[in-house]
Amino acid sequence: MRLIALALLALSLSGCQINPYTFQPDWTSPDWFGAGKEDAMNGVPVKDNQALADNFNDPKVDRSEYLRGYADGQKKVCEEGFIHAWGLAGKSFPASCDTVENAAKLHDAWQQGMDESMKASRLN
Repeated sequence: MRLIALALLALSLSGCQINPYTFQPDWTSPDWFGAGKEDAMNGVPVKDNQALADNFNDPKVDRSEYLRGYADGQKKVCEEGFIHAWGLAGKSFPASCDTVENAAKLHDAWQQGMDESMKASRLN
């Protein structure tokens, strides 16, 4: 009986031990470039500083870095082949491509993809 009590005591005390290799989290500021790029690639319009501050819980928004990332994301998303594929998938036209210089041409490519998608779905 004494042996069981000692074993339980040892087990309960070892469960309260602090691991010396755990680290305190390192809070860094948001990756504003990445946030802008992600917004553009998801088809989201440019967010204002208040929305960004609320989303990332950080009042110090680096607007220029966000816009630089947004422009980089637009380069990847706002191209005819990619937009055509969005139309084929039945996705709506991305708002991030509304402001690019060839928006009308992109909208036509997207519409062509949507039309092909609708035609294919009627055949199935």
